[in-house]
Order: sequence, then C-alpha cells, then structure tokens
Amino acid sequence: MSNIKQFLLAIYISLILTCQDRVAASSATMRDIIGPRISEWQVMVVNGLTTSETLFIHCKSKEDDLGEHNLRLGDRFSWNFGENMLHSTLFWCYLSKDKGHMNVEVFWDDVILFHRCGWKKCVWTAKTDGLYLWNSANGEDLLLEIWEAGW
Repeated sequence: MSNIKQFLLAIYISLILTCQDRVAASSATMRDIIGPRISEWQVMVVNGLTTSETLFIHCKSKEDDLGEHNLRLGDRFSWNFGENMLHSTLFWCYLSKDKGHMNVEVFWDDVILFHRCGWKKCVWTAKTDGLYLWNSANGEDLLLEIWEAGW
C-alpha cells in the first residue's frame, strides 16, 4: 500500500472514531455528525451580589436560547455543551440588576479562557462591581466586565 493510501486510511479511521460517539447517540444532530464536538464544557453564572439583589440573566448562542432566569443571592444557572470542531462555539449573556446591566460573552474559542476555566468549567460570578471569572489557574476571581448604569 502506498504512503498516500496509508495516510488517507489513517485520517478516515480517526474521523470515524471521532464521530462514533456522536453518531451513536440518539440525540445526535446533523450538525454533530458533520462537525463533531471536540471537547465538553460547562458554563455557570452565579449571583454573588452582596446586596441580595435578584440577578436577571438571559444566555444564548447562535443555535440555542437558554431562556430567562432570575437568580437570588447564591443561586446559579449552568449548562453543558460541546465545542464544535470549527472552534466557533460562542455563548453570550445579558445580565441585569438594580441600576446596572451588561451584555457579555461567557464562552468563546480562546486558549487563555480555556486555561482560566481549567479546560472544562467556566464559572462567572456577578458581584456588586461587575462580572468575575473564576481563574482556576491561580485560584482567584478575575474582574472582566463592569456594570453599565441603568436598567
């Protein structure tokens, strides 16, 4: 067998193995089969407002609307998903509290974000001064977005 045929066969087998679990799953969609997910992630948004305010959140991606949620102090909202093979997975959220709001991306393809999230779980906490990402690499909350005034 020529080197080219061996190479193509190796690629074919690796693609079959990559897609196998997605194709076999009953919930697999055509998007999963064509562009298999390459890693599993969880994003979590936590109400850490010290003023006991309710945090309103509405999170979406291009394909999924995760709905509107009102979180009391300490409540959290989370979802799991697989990053697509094209590395174009993006989730964003609108958050609002008394006298403040923001639109913020909470997941995008970025190696620095992945490192901060420990390559599996991004934890965002809304606090009085803004939105923090838990940096699992150094064990600290990192302020990434401040509240805009108004509702």
